[in-house]
Amino acid sequence: MEIPLKIRISTVVCFLLCVAACDDKHHSGGSGIDYPGTQTGWTAYAGNPVITMGDALAGAQWNDPCVLKEGATYVMYLTANTGAPGENVVPFRATSLDGLAWSIDTTPLLATGSNPGDFDYAKVETPSVVFFNGEYHMYYTGVQTDFNDPVYIGHATSPDGLVWTKDPANPAVSPTLNQSDWNGWHTGEPGAVVFNSKVYLYFTAAGLRGASGPVVKRTIGMAISDDGFVFGASTQVLEQGTLYTPEKNYEGYSTPSALVVGLTMHLFYDVVRIISSENPDWVQFTLHHAQSSDGVGWAEDALPIFVRIDASWTRREVRAPVVIHDSAKFKMWFAGDDFISSGVWGIGYADAEEGLYP
Repeated sequence: MEIPLKIRISTVVCFLLCVAACDDKHHSGGSGIDYPGTQTGWTAYAGNPVITMGDALAGAQWNDPCVLKEGATYVMYLTANTGAPGENVVPFRATSLDGLAWSIDTTPLLATGSNPGDFDYAKVETPSVVFFNGEYHMYYTGVQTDFNDPVYIGHATSPDGLVWTKDPANPAVSPTLNQSDWNGWHTGEPGAVVFNSKVYLYFTAAGLRGASGPVVKRTIGMAISDDGFVFGASTQVLEQGTLYTPEKNYEGYSTPSALVVGLTMHLFYDVVRIISSENPDWVQFTLHHAQSSDGVGWAEDALPIFVRIDASWTRREVRAPVVIHDSAKFKMWFAGDDFISSGVWGIGYADAEEGLYP
């Protein structure tokens, strides 16, 4: 019998022993949970989060940033609920002159599907926007009912980044619906980038693990398009490495975003861990980086950029990094929260000198 897979809050009860401490222990945060050490070079903004829950729109849990630099203006595409927390999630647009103080337009850019059978009837999440062939392309996660359903990637276009039209050929990327496949149940959380005059679309994929550890195996896939509309076959390009083993209850990788600097492709993503002592037990635990010369073969950093307990406002989760290269720096925006303990939820900022990554 097939088991529904959940992309954000796992309902699977794991009958596993406690996770042993790893060799390069960061600190336990008083909980007995082991954390890897973190790399040096990234500096988080002292005033984080730069966007907080309820800014511009009462009750809005701002999440999943995607940032472009257009002239002197930073443009962020981000999502929030327009109903109760987690309900009717849709994308919005915000602008900033410094990347720290943001003005959010409270008009949604896209609506959820109008028909209960639509793949994006419940939510339009994790927007990733690129400018390609004279127009803006947005790729997003479509959720039909909840994350027990199959998850697809949708596509929309815009002449100006303000007025958007969904692609009538949606969805753009689909799961196989065979849960034993690496992309069998979920293809979502897209991260698009223009590379070699094509759109490379990275995404989270989920299927059954079929081995010890968390039931779900979460990896990063890729599909390529010549025109931004039609994508070729999906390929698995990155799966959890030796730092994040299933024996330590790591489920895999989530929410990738891609960046090209010179001849190098950079991939930023978060790492999911199942922590049975927490509720919810599905946790976006660290932010990580890998790089590539061709967008297919990836070399991961030895250590993460941040772990969730590096800041008080991300003590429950740290997630959804997006990075641009600007003014000789890598500039990153990322989401996180300590919502259960303190009610804090938001989007933060960090940066690093461009020499950090060769």
